[in-house]
Amino acid sequence: MTRDRCGPSIREFLSYYVLMLLAAKGRTMSELVAEIEARSAENRSYRSNGALRVNSREMEGAIYSLADRGWVRLRPRVASWGITQAGRRAHREMKERFRGGSDSKQRAASKLIARLKEAPRGSKVLDVGTGEGFLAHRLAKRGFRVLGIDSGAFGYSEDSIEKARQGVGPDNGRLEFRKAEVTRLGRPPGGFDFVVASQAVHCMKNQRECLRAIHRLLKPGGRFLCLDFLVGLEGFLAHGFHCLLAISREEWGELLPAVGFGDIHTQKVRDYLIVDTRKCRDHPEPSYTPAGMSRRPAEAGATRDQECDAGGDSPTARRE
Repeated sequence: MTRDRCGPSIREFLSYYVLMLLAAKGRTMSELVAEIEARSAENRSYRSNGALRVNSREMEGAIYSLADRGWVRLRPRVASWGITQAGRRAHREMKERFRGGSDSKQRAASKLIARLKEAPRGSKVLDVGTGEGFLAHRLAKRGFRVLGIDSGAFGYSEDSIEKARQGVGPDNGRLEFRKAEVTRLGRPPGGFDFVVASQAVHCMKNQRECLRAIHRLLKPGGRFLCLDFLVGLEGFLAHGFHCLLAISREEWGELLPAVGFGDIHTQKVRDYLIVDTRKCRDHPEPSYTPAGMSRRPAEAGATRDQECDAGGDSPTARRE
């Protein structure tokens, strides 16, 4: 992802957060940009560019939009912006308007699974960043053959695969868990019918490269379904700056076609977003090799990409 963020989802967050900052004290536009980046610095523990750096034009547009509504005003003497009484009321109303729910993730997962209701039983599914098997166990119960993988890259996910395996019955041949990185995974004969990810994409160190790996692992026409945080005000109020590690709806629309996906559908479920997309049949396969793996002609289509991490559910996300 680019470091400077923009788009409707970011503007929605800014409309709230700028009012919150100005309610404490007046600030210039550059001070607002710098403070938002500083307050989101913890996101760098997931990837180096994880802190939110707002595009300067986006901040300018947000400020003047708030000014047009009478919620902020420029204080010429100190060349900074301040909040009005109308702005304070608007800020309180925004906070009250969006209330997630303890079952938001469960609802989103159910809607994702419902999108697979027409899929043939026995279809091959890869669950990337499976964590403790939140999606994998549910899909196996519905007759899918599921491989759940997790890199264990973060402290909270080191033992997640072992915990996921504890829930597998001795006769359940439809479900397997493996500690692995998506970019190092070999493609099975014919590829996977589906790849799913539950709150894994937001904490990937290199989202684009991991999505390219997912594209490689799918069969032509196969589908990728992702459940992750909603970028915007509702996602922020539920999950804080952590949600801004996720990809926004607008960014998904740019990123997925760039790596070979089409037929993109998104669905908002409270503070979560479901993305459903299909591997384009005519998109050329990339010619690269995963880090640490040699490329032999017989395996050229099976193991290609660069290294990145695909973690499982984040600490703030475990609310099952």
